[in-house]
Amino acid sequence: MPERADPVLPVLWTDGPATTATGVPVHPAAVGAGAFAAAVHALATRYCGEPPTRLLVRSPATGTWTAASAGDPCPNPTMGTLRAGLSRSVGDRPAPVAGSDGTPDAVSEDVVDVALGEYVTLRFTPHADSTWTVTANCAATPADPGAPARIADHVAAYLLAPDNTLIGSVDHRTDAERELLADVNRTRVPLPETACLHEHIEAVARAMPDRAAVEQGTDVLSYGRLDRLADALAARITACGVGPGGRVGVAVSRSVELVIAAYAVLKAGAAYVPLDPLLPGTRQETLRRIGRVDLVIAAGGRPVAGQHRTPVIVLDSPADLRPAPHGPRPPVHGSDLAYVIFTSGSAGSPKAAMLDHAGRTAMLTDLSARIALGPGDRVLAVSSPSFDISILDLFSTLMAGATVVLPDLGRENDVRHWTDLVAERGITVWESVPSLLSQFLTAWRPDRGGVVRAVLVGGDWIPMDLPDAVRRVFPDARIIGIGGATEASVASVTYRIEHVDPAWRSIPYGRPMANQTAYVLDAFDRPAGIDQPGDQVLGGVAVGWGYLGDPALTAEKFRPDPFSEEPGARLYRTGDLVRMRGDGEVEILGRIDHQVKVGGVRVELGEIESCLREHSALREAVVVPVRDEAGRVQALAAYVVCAPGVADDGEVARSARAYLAQRLPSSMVPARIEVLPELPVTGNRKIARRELETRAAQARPAAAPAPAPAGHEVLTALSEIWSEVLGLSEPPTAERTFVGLGGGSLAAMQVVNRLNQRFGTDLSAADLLGADTMAHLALIVSDRIGRRRRPPLVRRR
Repeated sequence: MPERADPVLPVLWTDGPATTATGVPVHPAAVGAGAFAAAVHALATRYCGEPPTRLLVRSPATGTWTAASAGDPCPNPTMGTLRAGLSRSVGDRPAPVAGSDGTPDAVSEDVVDVALGEYVTLRFTPHADSTWTVTANCAATPADPGAPARIADHVAAYLLAPDNTLIGSVDHRTDAERELLADVNRTRVPLPETACLHEHIEAVARAMPDRAAVEQGTDVLSYGRLDRLADALAARITACGVGPGGRVGVAVSRSVELVIAAYAVLKAGAAYVPLDPLLPGTRQETLRRIGRVDLVIAAGGRPVAGQHRTPVIVLDSPADLRPAPHGPRPPVHGSDLAYVIFTSGSAGSPKAAMLDHAGRTAMLTDLSARIALGPGDRVLAVSSPSFDISILDLFSTLMAGATVVLPDLGRENDVRHWTDLVAERGITVWESVPSLLSQFLTAWRPDRGGVVRAVLVGGDWIPMDLPDAVRRVFPDARIIGIGGATEASVASVTYRIEHVDPAWRSIPYGRPMANQTAYVLDAFDRPAGIDQPGDQVLGGVAVGWGYLGDPALTAEKFRPDPFSEEPGARLYRTGDLVRMRGDGEVEILGRIDHQVKVGGVRVELGEIESCLREHSALREAVVVPVRDEAGRVQALAAYVVCAPGVADDGEVARSARAYLAQRLPSSMVPARIEVLPELPVTGNRKIARRELETRAAQARPAAAPAPAPAGHEVLTALSEIWSEVLGLSEPPTAERTFVGLGGGSLAAMQVVNRLNQRFGTDLSAADLLGADTMAHLALIVSDRIGRRRRPPLVRRR
């Protein structure tokens, strides 16, 4: 490791985009561990805005770890400015001590260890000649054996940066990392000659007019008849004055009529806008307004809210569509809009994402090739039309000449009905989010057979045990994880799941698909290094137009692509917190917009969830903020599901809290952990975080366990010590939690030290943070007191 008189600690490596600010300069030879920690705090406050939640400094004297604190917003200072700021922070250098032989001797009491991420600790060792050594030690064996050496190179890049270098300009990546990133994004292949979705379906109809295109119950619609009916409906759409540039809302249940309507809209040159007919009328009207719908196609006799404002075509059955001669339709190009689909907005109002033909055609063609989707396949459409994965069910199936199999009307969400269809209709391809796939596998009976040969699963976190569950039912199935964003196509990255390594934190997100790119960007919009968390951004042919009617949000989320030579190319910022592994696969860590502040410290909920999932007793975990009436975050709550074979005996939550307390700063340990049979999901089968937030806000503290007789004295002492250390205006009650009252790691150590001095115990900060409530901690302390006083069972001579 290179040596330098003015070292800089590169905290950038460990941090996510929303909390990364800059490096923290240090003079480890000039200060002891305590002063070093103070310098980190001072510089973080001045320059860093939000120091990394994983930046921890260990005191050699006590072995305890101290976390940096938060500060003000960060500029992009030069390295020289940072070093000058440090000099003002740490004061004079103490006299070094020389060895007996005159050679530089390490000043052991000034040795400082700093944790970088999960595996690596930097040791700063000062010497008598005013030089120092930095050693990168691997604390555990990572899945990537090259990680320690690579991180050492990252550190060296910062240490050797000139004074006039902006911290945001330091490129700490190695040549090998740069080449890996370039290789991952070498995805260009010839684009499909036919750019429009419906033109591919028309080609199938001409080549195989008698093949079954859609089945539902006893209804079977051939490709030839589907094409003729769609032509007739397209003529009616055109007669209403809607064509290229227009948008048609399709408020039709999952039925044969839905398939006809969606296909017809594309034939007319308009954009398909799926509208769930089961939504309340006011909600439908809101979606039509945001989607600027010019025409609505409705079916089943359902009333259409506000239909006096928007023209409506009522389609009750295919018989309503009589093939009729029609004039030439306006030409449709790959650059024209194909569909508009809604996503939830952070402000509570939905966003209308716009997607063109060319990008969808390229993506669907590539995805179909990965599973060899063709005329012999049958795909069960289990996803709601308002969810973008339904685009796979509908368009990719028809473009490949396969058959769309629809659940019976009224039984769309009947999982047992799905199992009947898979067994009896010869379903060969399954496409859904993980939660629907899990429900199906749970309901499946082993004696039913089944010929599913390909499973596409995505749209949410894939549980680690899900692939093996699939193989137990369909041993020969090819399983592919798909990831992406509604705004940049259904799938932008894929990963073929052949083996799940128990050492993984999660199943990899994958690599970009053909003619698409995926980058991990740091806080300064630079490509991040291997294993460095950052913002997932997607580029290439599948990036959408943006949000209809919201140019400001479009400009914020869709940025010019500096890595592309294509004129006008853009990148979409997904909000996913990810990192690229040493093998080039991207691993998703959580969501950047799931970050909250607890006690002034910004916390990434995804990191806590990832840590909880590593607990052997847990299968799934979601962490949500607990807010007061003003919306301020007061604490965190975690909701977990036990792993298969693990019963909730009342100790799972307690074990999980202790597990977190040993691995994360106290600000990241939820005050409440509750075990649920299953996590609630939304209509799109994603985790219902808002429902869990409401549950957390309404939850009342559980009745505190009655302390043992000796615990009453301890409980009184705890109340006094917590009040003093946390600066509370009144003593806390027995059911309160330390983290919920704003306690952090420094405060935890102060409380533990006072308790150990007062009662002669050997408590640790993990004991405090692992306790459910103050009353629970009183029981722990009382037990330790009892053990200290209890005589040994066998008296030794």
